Amino acid sequence: MLQLQKYTKNFNKVVVLLTISDVFAWGPYFVISTLAGIYLSGKLGANAIEFIGVGTAIYYFTRALTQIPIGYITDKIKRDKDEIYFLIGGIILMGIPYMLYPLISQPWHYYVLQLIFGIGASLNLSTWRKLFAMNIDYGREGKQYGFYETIISLSTVILSAVIGIIANLGDRYFDLVMISSGILMITGSIWIALIFTAKKRKTNHITRT
Repeated sequence: MLQLQKYTKNFNKVVVLLTISDVFAWGPYFVISTLAGIYLSGKLGANAIEFIGVGTAIYYFTRALTQIPIGYITDKIKRDKDEIYFLIGGIILMGIPYMLYPLISQPWHYYVLQLIFGIGASLNLSTWRKLFAMNIDYGREGKQYGFYETIISLSTVILSAVIGIIANLGDRYFDLVMISSGILMITGSIWIALIFTAKKRKTNHITRT
């Protein structure tokens, strides 16, 4: 009983919720991104590699263009509601493109979806990192970062096996994998919304000047 009380006392709810949200938001992406070339080759034909290269450039250019303004805005607004709402919106924007992947028939469709994903990733990365860094416990940084990396790695192992097996069943199932991955990513926003229930979170008590 004493050990259980000690564990719950050291329980950092925000860190756990941010970790679980990343399992849903980025876990499917890590797997799907390795399969995207195979999937899109059936949609876009022989030049799929070229189109993927352009789409990747659009994704990273969008990230480069938007992350500093997003960071500036979140630094200016007091407390952490802006970061939480931005993070929720970012995760939703990350999931939507994968739900629409089966509708791709032209390269520009893919480019638009990469643009949307880039905006979502920018909203996600800047705010997630800020919330995690500001809520992590002093003196326990190594353990909590280690906890995050362990959970992400194990979840990626499971998702890789499941997604790979299902996608290998045929094009119809590959479409199902893409749509399901998008839905799974969007559900990551639910865990971020639960951060509001952590009343003692550090970022809820910081007054910025």
